[in-house]
Amino acid sequence: MKEILRRIWFPATLFVVFVCAVLYGEDFESDRVRLGLKSGMWLSGAWLLVGTINYFFWHRLVREALGRPVPRLLTDGLAMIVYLSALTGILAYVFEMSITGVWATSGMLGIVVGLALRSIILDIFTGLAVNIDQSYRIGDWVELLDHGQNVIYGKVLEINWRTTRVVSDDHRFFVIPNSRMGNVSLINYSMPDEIFRAEIPFTLDFSVPPQRALRVLEAGVRAVCGHQGGPLAHPEPKVIIGATNVLGVEYRVRYWLNLSDITIPMCRHAVYGSVLEHLRHAGLTLAYPKQDHFYGRMPVRQLEHQSEVDREKLLRRIDIFGCLAVTELRQLAAELTPKLVAAGGDLIARGEAGDSMFVLAEGLLEVWMERDGTKVRVGQIEPGEFAGEMSLLTGEPRTATISAATDVVAYEITRDHLMPILEARPALFEAISALTAARRVRAEETLAASGLNDGADDVHGLTAHILGKMKSFFRNIAARRHRAPARTANVGE
Repeated sequence: MKEILRRIWFPATLFVVFVCAVLYGEDFESDRVRLGLKSGMWLSGAWLLVGTINYFFWHRLVREALGRPVPRLLTDGLAMIVYLSALTGILAYVFEMSITGVWATSGMLGIVVGLALRSIILDIFTGLAVNIDQSYRIGDWVELLDHGQNVIYGKVLEINWRTTRVVSDDHRFFVIPNSRMGNVSLINYSMPDEIFRAEIPFTLDFSVPPQRALRVLEAGVRAVCGHQGGPLAHPEPKVIIGATNVLGVEYRVRYWLNLSDITIPMCRHAVYGSVLEHLRHAGLTLAYPKQDHFYGRMPVRQLEHQSEVDREKLLRRIDIFGCLAVTELRQLAAELTPKLVAAGGDLIARGEAGDSMFVLAEGLLEVWMERDGTKVRVGQIEPGEFAGEMSLLTGEPRTATISAATDVVAYEITRDHLMPILEARPALFEAISALTAARRVRAEETLAASGLNDGADDVHGLTAHILGKMKSFFRNIAARRHRAPARTANVGE
């Protein structure tokens, strides 16, 4: 109520004053005063009508229905019709002039003015056409194309009589004539709604197996889905083989984003960064023009995890093995066991016994825990990261379920692989336990933030606890190994 009073109290008051003056001012001797009062009544009435229409129709009804500001071209156009009608009424009923003659004279004048201002008139009528067919609206993100080339990308701020005003994502302000908007191709990313699909092409060498490329690229885009600045988690992203060219195979990473939350360039930045990082961990590079002349062994273009050298590089990225010597890393890399898990399968199941850990080479893993009987996703594991180290080092049951969000390639390290190294250098027990404790504290802090844990333990206390369990666990294994031959001999006897 206050809003409507603020908008129309003055024209309403002025209209009432003029009406009273016309009704009770017949005694005025001056004809000019009487004509002025009547003209004022018509004009103030038109002003009051325009204000009422703007508030009740445009502001309350149309704006709330559209969910966005109403273009000025529409509001100003209707206001002009009201004022022209008021002027026509003044000429006809106040000055008692012939309307036919006035419109005939106006028509001749309009032809002359139209020829002189044809470009401006074209802008006006193009603006009217845009508002009628709603090809773009205030608040829409649009991209203008001229002969297939990008001209402007930005958000529509205003559509007025002559121009459309657009602000780009880098805050540049463009004022574009409406006639220009009508002559170029336009992509409206906000229609039919704010959610739309984008895609980024990546070209890899022909030597990269398609299954591997699809796995790595999909893991890269999924890793940023649902995060701030990244694509939507639903609908899910997808990677397809788009085409082949002289460089290799073109893969198209498709993802969805909501323009009300993020701009296209920022989302593209997040996807590029994640995918390139996953390619780096997988040892893959984007295709590039090559002219190689080989006089010996072919240069390495990609990591092959079947190679002991490349598996050693993979282990070097794991912090708990940072204390191992080069020879020890090589010994461990030679023993790694590959494991392929299809999307949706479990690499580790919560509660089961385990004596190994896994290093992720390619793909994306998800970590699930239970809260009130419901599975809750608490994190993800990306290439170069690992899981299950507590079961390997202490023999504890698995504390979480780890499933494959995409097809994954992981390598398993068992206690039989690690035990000869620890027996040869017992000092590694303390170094590995300290690194494991620090990692465990970070994990517990993350769980505490999500409400799945009460809080993190002290690093030094947890280090001592893990060290004691490691020594006891491996001591028991060693004792069982030494007793095994004796039992075999007794059976023989």
